[in-house]
Parts: sequence; C-alpha cells; structure tokens
Amino acid sequence: MRPRRTASPMLRWAVTGTGLLLIAYLAALDLRPSISDGLPPALRWFGRPGSMPTLGIVVAVLIWVSVLTFRSNNNHRVVGVSFTVIAALVPLTAILGLSSYWGCHDANHPAVFTPMMATASLVKGGTGDFSVGGRTCPSPTPVGLELARIAALTTIFTGLGGVVVGAFRSQVDRLRANFAESVTAIVGVDADTESMISGVARTLDRRGTLVLITGASDDRVQRARRQGARVVLVDFNTPSTLVSLRLWRHLSRLYLMAPDPAVNLMWLDLIGRRLAEVAHKQRLPLIVRMDDPWLAQAWRAQQFGGSDTRWAADVVGKYEVTAGRLLDSIMATGRTRRVFVCGTSQLTLALCADLTQRALERDFYTPPDAAPLPALTLVERDADEYLRDHEFYRQQAGFMSDGPTIDAIGEAPTVPTMLKLIADGDDPTTSAVIFVDVHAATTAARLAARFPEMPIYASDLNTSINDDSIQVVGRLQSYSLVLDTQEGQVQDAWERAARLIHERYVSTIDPSWTRGPASVPWTELPEFYRGSNRRQVRNALWMVEQIAGHTWNTWGSPPAQLSGNEMAGLQPLEQLALMGFDHYSAMSMAQAEHEDWCRYYRRNGWKYGTPRDDSRKIHDKLVDWSVVESDPDLLNAAVRSLAGTLWSLRQLGFRSRPIWQSFARVGTVAAEQRSAPWTWTSDSGHTMRAGAGDWAVQEDGKTWSVRDDIFRETYEPTGDGRWQRKGRVQARPAYPGETVNTLEGPAAAAEGDWVVRGSTGEQWPVPGDEFARRYTEICAS
Repeated sequence: MRPRRTASPMLRWAVTGTGLLLIAYLAALDLRPSISDGLPPALRWFGRPGSMPTLGIVVAVLIWVSVLTFRSNNNHRVVGVSFTVIAALVPLTAILGLSSYWGCHDANHPAVFTPMMATASLVKGGTGDFSVGGRTCPSPTPVGLELARIAALTTIFTGLGGVVVGAFRSQVDRLRANFAESVTAIVGVDADTESMISGVARTLDRRGTLVLITGASDDRVQRARRQGARVVLVDFNTPSTLVSLRLWRHLSRLYLMAPDPAVNLMWLDLIGRRLAEVAHKQRLPLIVRMDDPWLAQAWRAQQFGGSDTRWAADVVGKYEVTAGRLLDSIMATGRTRRVFVCGTSQLTLALCADLTQRALERDFYTPPDAAPLPALTLVERDADEYLRDHEFYRQQAGFMSDGPTIDAIGEAPTVPTMLKLIADGDDPTTSAVIFVDVHAATTAARLAARFPEMPIYASDLNTSINDDSIQVVGRLQSYSLVLDTQEGQVQDAWERAARLIHERYVSTIDPSWTRGPASVPWTELPEFYRGSNRRQVRNALWMVEQIAGHTWNTWGSPPAQLSGNEMAGLQPLEQLALMGFDHYSAMSMAQAEHEDWCRYYRRNGWKYGTPRDDSRKIHDKLVDWSVVESDPDLLNAAVRSLAGTLWSLRQLGFRSRPIWQSFARVGTVAAEQRSAPWTWTSDSGHTMRAGAGDWAVQEDGKTWSVRDDIFRETYEPTGDGRWQRKGRVQARPAYPGETVNTLEGPAAAAEGDWVVRGSTGEQWPVPGDEFARRYTEICAS
C-alpha cells in the first residue's frame, strides 16, 4: 500500500508563515496605504484597492495552509476540521476588519469604539458598506477588507456545514464508505476490539478508508470516529443490511471481531458470497477473532488449504495476543532464562505455542541484538497433561524446530513450591513468573515481596489495558487479556513472514556495499518495497494452490522434513523438486510470479530501462516473460527467487503438500459453437446453462458446454469438425456427494468421480471411466 502522504512540517510552517506575512502586510496597508509606494514599481499593484490578483494569491495561500494542516493530521474529522477553520478565520476577520475601519471616526463617532463596532458587525456576517457621517468608510475599499468579508462568509458557511455534517454523520459516513477507493472494514466492536481501531487506522495508505461496521450507536462509535474511522450502522439480525453495502466492491482488508467465532464465520460466509457477486479479488487480507487458541490453530490450518483463494486468512485472539505481550515484556529485560507459568488455562497453551513459534523464527533468522529465548516451566497438578497437549500440537503442525525447552512440574503453585523452584535456579533475577489464574493474586504478591528484582505477572480482570505496565510491589505487574499488540496493530502471519524474509535478506548484505532503498531494515523500508514483499508472499500462497496443485493445510499430515544441508548446493529446480514441485509447475509458478511482480511495479509507475535507477523508477527486469525465457541469466534468477521464497516459507512453518495431480488432456471430440444460450443435463441430473458463443462438445453420445475462451485454449482442430484435446489440468479424487461449483452451475460428484481444475481455476466433475479415457497422468521429472 502506498503511504499516506503527510505534509512536511517545514513546508507547512513555511506556507503558514507566508500567509501570516501577507495578512500582516494587508493589515498594515489598511492602516497606511502609502506603504505600497516603497515597493518596486513591478510590485506596487499588490494590495491596491480592487486588486483581484492580490485576493487570489492570498486566498490560495490560505487554502494551501488549510490543506497542509488537514493532511498533517491523521484524524480527518469533518466536524473537527470545521471548528479549526472557524477558529482561524474569526481572528483573521477581526484583524483585517479593525485595521480597515481604524480611520472610520469623526466628532460624532468615537475613534476606538466606532471601528470596534464595525468590526464586530463584520465578524457576525455583516458585509455591507459602513457609513460615518453620511460617507462610506473606508473609501476606496481596501483589499484587506474584501478579504475579511470573504473570511466572514466562509466562517458562517463552514459553521453551518459542520452542524449539518454533525447532524447527519451516519449518513455522511455511509456515503463516504460506499464511494471510498479502498476500504479496510472492521465488523463488530466491543471493549476488547476498540483499542485496535487506531492501530489499524495508522496502517492505511492515502487512498484507504477505515470503516467500522457495527450494530449499535453508543459511545464507542464516537470514539471510533475520533480515531479516524467511518462508522456504518447495520442490523446484524437482518443479514441483508450487511451484504447490501456498496463498500464490499472496494474491500482491501477485512477484520471480523465478534467475541463469538461462530458469528464471525457466519459474517464471513455472507461477505464471501457478496464478494463473489460484485468483485473478483483474491487473497484479500482477513483477520478473524477466535480467542480459543486451539480453535484458532485448527481454523488457521484449514484456511491454508482448499480451493477458496479469496482470503489470505489469519486469526487473532485474546490469549494469543496476551501471551505475545507477556513474553515481549519478559524478554525485553535481556536476562531472563526461565519463565514459570503457574496454573493451567488457555493462556498456558498460548504461551507454549508463542514461544515455540519464536523458536522456529529464530532458526530462520535471529536478529543480532536478540536476547536468548527463555525456557518454560509449567507448574500445576495437571501441568503434564497440558504439556502433552502442546506436544501433540507440535506433532500435528510438523514443526521442524527442536523448539524451546518446556517442562512440567506436577505440583500446585503454592508459595513453598515456588520458593523451592526459584531457589534451585542460579539467580532469581534470571527468572520470571506468570500466574494465569485470577485467584493467585495473593501468592503473586507474597512472591514479589520475597523477590523484588524478579518480574512477576498476575492476572487481574479489573486491570485496564494501559495499566499492565504499572509495577505494584517490587516488580509485580497486573495484566488483563487484551487484543491490542504493543505495536498497536494486528500483524497477520503473512505480514510477519514478509518481514522476517526481508530482515534475513538484509542481514546477508555485505556492510561495505552501498545499500539501495530496498536493502534497508524493515522499519526504514519505504512502503512500496514493503508492499512488494507482502505481494510476493501472498502470491506464493495462490501459486502453490492454484498452479502446483498443493495444499497449505498439512495439519495432521505434515510433509517430509527437509534440512538446510539437503538443500544446500542444489540448483533451484532441484530444490523445488525436493519440496514437491515438478518442472512444469515450477516454471509456471516462476512465470506467474514474474508477471505479478511486473504488474505491481508498473501499477506504481515503474518503467523498463537500463541501467536500473530506483530514484527514477526504472528497472532493467521489467520485461515480458518471453524475454526472460530467452535469457538464461534472467530465467535462472526468476526460478532461484521462487525457490528462495518457498523454502523460506517452509522454514517458517508454512509448508505445502500435493493434493492435485497433473494430467495431460488426450483424445478427440466433435464440437460446434452455438450463437444462442442453451442448456444441458449433467451426469448428476443438474440443469447446466451455457451462454451464447459457448461450444457444444460431443463424445460417446454425451454433450456438454465449454466457454469459448477456455475451448480455444484447450482444444485444437484436426479437421472435419473434430478437435484434439491439449494442455494440462490438475485433478483429484472427488468426495462422494461433493458439490462442485462449475462455470455453468453447481454439480454433484458421485463416488469414483474426479474433480478436474483448469488453468484459470475453473472446476468440474468427471466420472471415473471417462476420466481414464480423457486424461493421462504426468509423472514429475
């Protein structure tokens, strides 16, 4: 995403200073018109009575100041902006009015009081001429007074506009959301998710609009608006009010934040169906709230696989986020070697999973200043059961890393037990204690009194989000279950993977080399290059499933382990083969990745040219795939980049396994193109609808339709109305009773059928005997 363009502070202050100088000059000119005589002849026109260029210049500068001020503020509230504009225009009107009317007095009109009354009338909106003793004053009308009148009218209409917008804010928000260029939507808000809004708002680019969709208008709505969100009210009990919103066609990110995961999945189904009707986007970032860590892991694994590529899905939950915050706080000390987790709950499992994921990421890339990961000791009577649960999770996920040291003590975490465990260590200051049971506050306080230098964390449901860093006794801190991360935003797994891959790449660069804009640490990386890294990871998800016929869902059946030693020294195609990708799939993915990379760069204004010049957006690899294929160096670089990305994802725990097999299309058919819509009946008895221009294909007494563009890609003429099948497809055995959404409508698969998938993702069922005649398996090479 492009970064939101904020005004440079120096530019803003320079333009503001220029505006103030111009106003001061006009005010001085109102008091002493002879000042202009001291200007060079070419500039004496500026400020003369009736000078429209002067008015145009000053008004343009003031508008520029307003725009820069508005864009420098992340909180773009129309009502707040209107009051800011009024607060600036009222004194401007008063200064210019008073300086213009300062000489308007005579024997019957006091010198100070009369100008002040005329100025007050002007500020209230009186823009007519002011008379003193039967004559218009001032005469001729100075430019400063004309500018003051414009400012007075602008103040009135700005105030009225702010009142109208405030009264109809919901309608205005809905209108702006419907016509937004890019929408990040948060569906559902409560006390837990409210803190995420500002963090999400900070991630938007200049084209992005944050929309909060909620069912209740309360104080949270007003706070959300103050954080930069547009609020759209719907009736969640009436699904049509949710799916009928026009904003879905411009959706770029989606957060489903209801406390009940079943409600979130219901919303996801409704929104997914709507998107299928109004948009054709793939791999939209999706965050679904699921507090239960095991439910979250199972659903996350499920989303990695399957044929629905609409979402790049991840999960956020209170236990996962809280576990991450606690471990971040403990590891920030840099000296903790062991963490005692007292009590067993969902937070216990989340702490084990988080530490294991950190170990996996450390195996991939360890920052030079990173503190060592601590060991984890579970202390509770049923601690062994929870440790076995965690080991089962590791086996199902197939973690390559040996993981951190996690052990269990099957005793209640009483004060005597903890004193013994802590005393067995070398130094209490290298230990930390987390109490996950809300009833253990007394035990935590007693330990804190005995070990004032040891970090101790006690669960307290009454602790507010911002209070978890307050140390009560010694280093005792209370914490609550929260959804907002320390960074203030939710990072999905793909964002984190993109960041780690980039950080490891940067660490391999020779320090003596001059670093380009794409070779700096992630925190310094321009948003364009961050977006390129995110694109690369998300595109890999799509390619592996749609082109290579793999699934990312390896829960319960992890692929064979691969080590760095096995991969070292191999050519890119050999590395891809070890990961389960045949030559055809590898080259197809390399082409798809190169073309997607080119689209991203060109969409952001880059062009082909030599030599490469990032400052001018010129790149020497922005060429068609045909050029890459004809150049061995470019082709090897493209395949090497693909292998590196997939190997990095595999090291980070995102591994795929084949689910679709590759087949070549064989045999001949009779076919004719029909000019009118028509219908035909599938093997399952469903009525299928073909459009005008579709082809009627006949074989063995059966007739079915094929869309014109697909037909011409997959058949070639042999003469006499006969056509030879060509090309490759992916296929897998169908599940009995499975419904396959074909281009012509839904079709049910019977036992023994195969589901075939074409090059553009279209699918259809084929009976087993027909499949054997029409397709021949391609063995990996």
